[in-house]
Amino acid sequence: MGNNKTKKDIKKITIEKSLFSGDIHNWLKSVKISCKKSSYSCYEYTVYAHLIPEFGHYKIKQITKNHINEFTEKLLSNGLAPKTVKDILIILQQVLKYHDIKIDITMPKIAKKEIQILKKEHQIALEKKLISNIDEPNLGILLCLYTGLRIGELCALKWKNIDLENKIIKIKKTLIRIKNPDKNSNNKTTVILDVPKSISSIRNIPIPIFIIPLLKKFKKNNDYFFLTGREKYIEPRSYTNHYKKIMKSVGLDKYNFHALRHSFATRCIENGCDPKTLSEILGHTDVKITLDRYVHPSFDNKVKLMNNLNPMYESK
Repeated sequence: MGNNKTKKDIKKITIEKSLFSGDIHNWLKSVKISCKKSSYSCYEYTVYAHLIPEFGHYKIKQITKNHINEFTEKLLSNGLAPKTVKDILIILQQVLKYHDIKIDITMPKIAKKEIQILKKEHQIALEKKLISNIDEPNLGILLCLYTGLRIGELCALKWKNIDLENKIIKIKKTLIRIKNPDKNSNNKTTVILDVPKSISSIRNIPIPIFIIPLLKKFKKNNDYFFLTGREKYIEPRSYTNHYKKIMKSVGLDKYNFHALRHSFATRCIENGCDPKTLSEILGHTDVKITLDRYVHPSFDNKVKLMNNLNPMYESK
């Protein structure tokens, strides 16, 4: 989350048991046992960078809706994105709920982001480029295009997770960069192998048959990472740079990496895949996410539907 506070500033914050700073610290300890490392890192940073500086010197029952509204406006006016502000407020809401404080927090409106989907001719051009220059990194892009893998899931993928006999990819881990929990480190962030973002993200994905021979060509030791063919992984940030170079070489640099996942989902819907099946392949927590994001009729389909309507009085 965007903030100008340094680690030294954050470390100066004091925790007082009788005040909200103490209450929020207790909440942090309670969630640390059950949540993922990446989630806890986000919670901890939000608490010390935003919530304690704003509310820490109050008693929890002194916090009002008006105070929270002013806090929201301040975050937005400081240039934080509405989505970031909402994430901060959701954590505040969880802390209040943990201490049985009920405040109906007004969340900032978030503009619906238009998803990127490769045009069919662009996808064909990309596939030709990948196949004619096939190696593990390029095969990774092709794999995302035909399985909907997230970049963190791809970077964490090891050969032991690819069952060529049963033609299945087993998603069990994700590679993610988080705020460094070591406050004494000079590195602000660190990369960790963690469980995926939700239980539904731990899944088995069928591999399209045409990709099997390509995977067999590069098969390595089970403990090696798929993208590197070595014991050392490539992190998402570095792999994104490779992706950008490939896309630029075919004049498609306007598409971000997530466009591969969106394009996969869209092609599945176009080929008649039911939303529930697609939702499980993508690892969505709810089929509603899949429906809202990908199941939308094209204008051509709307025209076709309207043209199929005939006046009732002529049908007699």
